[in-house]
Amino acid sequence: MINRVRLALFLFIFLLPLAGIAIYELRFASDRYHSDSTIIITDQRVTAPSLDLSAIGLPAQGGAKDALVVTEFMGSIDMLQYLDAKLHLREHYSDSRIDWWTRLPTGDSLEDFHGYMSRYMTVAYDIDSEIIRLHVEAFDRDYARAIVNAILERSQVLIDRLNEKVATEQTKFFEQQLLKTEQRLRDVRSEMLKFQNENRLMSTEAQATLVGSNIADLEKALLAKQGELNIRLQELNEGSPQIQVLRGEIESIRSQLNQEKDRLSGGSSAAVAGLDSKFREIQFNVEFAGNIYKSNLAQLEQARVDAVQRLKYLVVVTPPTLADASIFPNHGFIIGTAAMILMMVFFILSLIIAIIREHA
Repeated sequence: MINRVRLALFLFIFLLPLAGIAIYELRFASDRYHSDSTIIITDQRVTAPSLDLSAIGLPAQGGAKDALVVTEFMGSIDMLQYLDAKLHLREHYSDSRIDWWTRLPTGDSLEDFHGYMSRYMTVAYDIDSEIIRLHVEAFDRDYARAIVNAILERSQVLIDRLNEKVATEQTKFFEQQLLKTEQRLRDVRSEMLKFQNENRLMSTEAQATLVGSNIADLEKALLAKQGELNIRLQELNEGSPQIQVLRGEIESIRSQLNQEKDRLSGGSSAAVAGLDSKFREIQFNVEFAGNIYKSNLAQLEQARVDAVQRLKYLVVVTPPTLADASIFPNHGFIIGTAAMILMMVFFILSLIIAIIREHA
């Protein structure tokens, strides 16, 4: 009786299920072809190697973060929708020629479709080598490689978009500041030009030099006339016409001298000293605005250089491969694993039955 039970268990628990699995794998299971590619995310910055803290749970470094972003994007639902729109993934994986166990059920939700594809499209990031490994399985060798190529193209679009965002954000502030200082520089230059036109002068220094020269000439002429007057007084009396003429000339020179002195430092708004003060203030504003403009221009150029150094590049280390033969599914591994599991179940059930009989 015991032998019959063990024989029945062996037949129904081990032999028949194993035979069914072997027949299915060798006769009905559809062949899958794989395509692999490896890429890295790099930039132009030359930095000293730093300690990678991601292995102990601390935040990853900048380069690792970029690679992890791309890795996450490759396996995202957004990528799946893009591939389905471009390559019709659902049609390929739900083809009626594919065995029913492997085939994608029709009408599955997007989340179910994503879970199904995660078995045949895997992305892994190697922290040590900083390489992203992409593996895709499909039921046609060319189709598998087409999927990998599409993923790489879409990932390159993501990198370009991130680069554009970095370059825009990096230079936007400095461009705005440059526009403001450029407008300010134009305003103060216009103010200087208006001041020069209203006062009809190129610079107050030249005007002061001219007035100073006139004062010196008038003082020299005044001294000469006063000397001549003193000499004439020794020869002529005070009421002499020549003395009166000399005194008139001296008063005229003094009047001109006082006018020139008033032009130089008088209290009127047209005095050279007042004009010079206003002119120097405007000139200082022009120079100050010009220096700020030059500084902002240099900062903008440096920001552009920094933005270029921060640009990321997707470098394909190994291009998508084209499978020469199907290695999936691994029939021998599946049948062998099934045999081991079924044998374990058979022995466990046999042991349970034997224990029950002993205590019966």
